[in-house]
Amino acid sequence: MAVYRGCSRGPCAFVAFSVVIFVLTVGSDAVVVSTTYGDVKGSEFLTASVVGNAVFDRVFTFKGIPYAAPPVGDLRWRPPQDPSSWTGVRDATDFGNRCPQMMDFGPEEFELMLPDPMTQELFLWRSNSSSEDCLFLNVYTPEVSSTSSLPVMLWIHGGAMYFGSGDTYPAEIPTALHNVVMVTINYRLGMMGFLPTLDNDAPGNFGLLDVIKALQWVKANIRNFGGDPDRVTIFGESGGGWAVSLLVMSPMATGLFHRAISQSGVAGVPITQKGDVRRAEDMARGCNCTTTPYAEMMSCLRGKPGQDVAATMAEDIAVMMNASAVVGGEFLPESPWDLMNKRQVNKVDYLLGTNNYEFGNTMAEAIEKTVIDEDGMNRTELDGNLPTDLMWFTDQFLGGDVNAIVQPVIDQYLDPDRPDDPIATRDQYIQLLIDFWFTAPTVLMAQAAAAHPVGVYLYEFQHRTSYFASRPPRIQADHSDDLFYLFGMPLLLDDTGASWKYSFTDEERELSLDMMAYWVNFAANGDPNDWTGAARMRDTVKWPRHSSSSQEYLKLDVTSSADVKIRESNMKFWNEEVPRLLGKKVRIVGSDEL
Repeated sequence: MAVYRGCSRGPCAFVAFSVVIFVLTVGSDAVVVSTTYGDVKGSEFLTASVVGNAVFDRVFTFKGIPYAAPPVGDLRWRPPQDPSSWTGVRDATDFGNRCPQMMDFGPEEFELMLPDPMTQELFLWRSNSSSEDCLFLNVYTPEVSSTSSLPVMLWIHGGAMYFGSGDTYPAEIPTALHNVVMVTINYRLGMMGFLPTLDNDAPGNFGLLDVIKALQWVKANIRNFGGDPDRVTIFGESGGGWAVSLLVMSPMATGLFHRAISQSGVAGVPITQKGDVRRAEDMARGCNCTTTPYAEMMSCLRGKPGQDVAATMAEDIAVMMNASAVVGGEFLPESPWDLMNKRQVNKVDYLLGTNNYEFGNTMAEAIEKTVIDEDGMNRTELDGNLPTDLMWFTDQFLGGDVNAIVQPVIDQYLDPDRPDDPIATRDQYIQLLIDFWFTAPTVLMAQAAAAHPVGVYLYEFQHRTSYFASRPPRIQADHSDDLFYLFGMPLLLDDTGASWKYSFTDEERELSLDMMAYWVNFAANGDPNDWTGAARMRDTVKWPRHSSSSQEYLKLDVTSSADVKIRESNMKFWNEEVPRLLGKKVRIVGSDEL
């Protein structure tokens, strides 16, 4: 039976800092909360006929709250500034604009790209428009009370940091099931968010500075929405997982969050050295701006109408997609790999992991890997693709020679007893892509975090989802499959409110409940096994804490189990042998020596 722990439907108020922060007026959907910039009016999401097993019969939602000034004109490619205050009550019942991006399709186009209705539930835009004025956040809470002090989870959306939006993810569902306040955000994407500049205060990484600004907003305001500003967890998947890991490495983010979760993405990403503005010059040429002197170039770029800049990015996919991190400034003093190798990361509890078949249909289609198919791969195809693929890995070392590692990679992965077997070659190729894109940097980050007195929990999601029965049998847990469970897709009810909406098994519905519980327990207490403050108890498998020596992790599935040293030989290869081949001094595992 659903339990509601908030206000009654009659008028009520809570007072904090001598300000009335909650008023429920005529009707059940007028919820007003005070923020440092003005009052916002949210609405109620009634859960009983939508979410099976909901703990709360309603969730309060506040959408489209500005956490920073519109980054337009002279504020384009600058650190985010405070938003303007407003008088009266701002309507927060609709999502704000999403940020400009390459894949900014209309709803009909998007539905053609994502014809599956369940996938649309998670990824289809819920915002009405796209604009540079896009730095908005959304708050979902089961209780609007300054004394609730619920753990806070801030979601950083995926999309390789060049597409996506915070509005697509239905955070109402996990909020309806747990004592937690959820926040989703937009941040600048592609070259609008990651253009390298020569400005000392921010030579790039603007999208990540946006996340810091959102965290500052949370610290100042989330208590009025029922959240605890001293228990903030950042979490994200794919590009959002990269962003989380970069924030864990950044001195600028110290103290703004207390725990972190990276899903299918840790920053072993391409980087740009501070002072290298070649990509800015490429954009200037595309916008008919001069490239010298520098100040004139940036003045011209900032003076262009937003639609002209967006059009230039859309025409040049390489410019739009190349959202690399700038290193050498205050945000990232060194490359992510060096910071991980030196264990120079913020001391926060960290839960992180990957899916066991990240290069299934989703990733292969996203990066146009037509060589990955059911007919297998011949050696000519592998030799033609591998050097280009490995440049993703070597680019994080600024000048690393890809030719130094091609043959060692082949020797590590290809089976000498089956050199002409196209199925074996394809499967080995997919495994090496999974390992160097996803698993190896995740394990390296787990080791970096575990060197400090914090709780670290590593996982590999292994479940093949029955809903996607038409996929080739070789595909187990594809990229982003974990999101369907984390955001409760198996628990949605149909229009009658009496039956399940999508054809998941009962075991998969339990898996969804388990995953959400693990994540919220971790956010609340720093330990996915700790049920203190939980709205509902579950009998879950004990998740072992990851240590530098034993390297424990959880095989996350309908029947989960613990194990140690995930693909140990391959992890040592990518995290120790390959960096040495590229001229790096590698830390010995379990030692303080480089």
